[in-house]
Amino acid sequence: MCCYKLVTVHFKWTGLSSFVEKTIQKQYPKIFTKFHREAFCWIDYWFDLTDEELREFEEKIAKQLLEQLAEPEKRGGTLDDIPIMH
Repeated sequence: MCCYKLVTVHFKWTGLSSFVEKTIQKQYPKIFTKFHREAFCWIDYWFDLTDEELREFEEKIAKQLLEQLAEPEKRGGTLDDIPIMH
């Protein structure tokens, strides 16, 4: 599998735009690296899942994220919050 990421940054505020854009462009590789490391750490969990099981898992996670966004006081989570599929 191959994944391409296109990141564009447009900050239109005279005097700050180049500084903010450069700062963001320096940070996004760190964010992607962190995400890829976390995904690899979970490889034992998702490697053998079928496409249908992956879609179900994604739907559960998306629903969970929407619920968390609706509760502004709740931040973060624990491993127990992640739905386990067998």
